[in-house]
Amino acid sequence: MERRATVAHEGIVERISGTQVRVRFVAHAACSACHAKGVCSISNSEEKFVDVTNTLTGLSAGDHVEVILAQSQGLKAVWYGYGLPLVILLAVIFVFYGVTGREGFAALIGLGSLIPYYLVVFLFRKRITKSIEFKLRKTE
Repeated sequence: MERRATVAHEGIVERISGTQVRVRFVAHAACSACHAKGVCSISNSEEKFVDVTNTLTGLSAGDHVEVILAQSQGLKAVWYGYGLPLVILLAVIFVFYGVTGREGFAALIGLGSLIPYYLVVFLFRKRITKSIEFKLRKTE
């Protein structure tokens, strides 16, 4: 039996609404383990929330859980959120710069091209959300 690679974060159940569970966890920057983070302005951590379909019984607010996501699904989310917009931005900038020869104009058109992209992502957010499935595991 092959085990799929997963990404997991520990969090605390904030609230339960029907079949949805809102989990709060602290996301740390990649440099948070650095010994100089106390004097560095780059290191940061912030609270994040994720809504997960409840598959556990006996879960209540304040419980410690682990939010698990298949690594392939995480990569898909990163592609939709960062990779594809970067490709669109660069393609539009290069095309418009090649056609007009004006850097500023190409940059503005490139940034403007992201508005329809994120609008489409917003309109299809429910479909995208269904394709990315989080799992819960209770911890203590």
